[in-house]
Amino acid sequence: MQDTVMSMEETTTHEPNGDMAAKAATAGGLLGALAMTSCCILPLVLVSFGVGGVWIAQLTALYAYKWFTFSMAVLFIGYGFYRVAKAEKASCGEGAICARPVNRKLMRGSLWGASIVTAIAMIFPYLTPYILSY
Repeated sequence: MQDTVMSMEETTTHEPNGDMAAKAATAGGLLGALAMTSCCILPLVLVSFGVGGVWIAQLTALYAYKWFTFSMAVLFIGYGFYRVAKAEKASCGEGAICARPVNRKLMRGSLWGASIVTAIAMIFPYLTPYILSY
């Protein structure tokens, strides 16, 4: 009898930090997407909202780190998608640690948004000459 209770408890417990790792990966993906926009898109948005100053011109110096921020954003976004998919495959029993999971739709939507922003930030410098020529 004790062995059956023990085996049921073992099957219902999951990683205690599973949700925390998924949250951290999602936050890292969002911050990576923000870092991707800091060299090209962010100064344009700030100027269009009337925020000005010499410091905005200094943001273009971050263009040299574009590939580093891109790789970090892709790593965090990919890991976030992995954690969300892994958590969805696991089944939760009543009373388990994962019985109250994080809203996966919100996390998946945030990761897709970060993916789109990252893709736009990557192609923006190549599309700018075509946009400004009109």
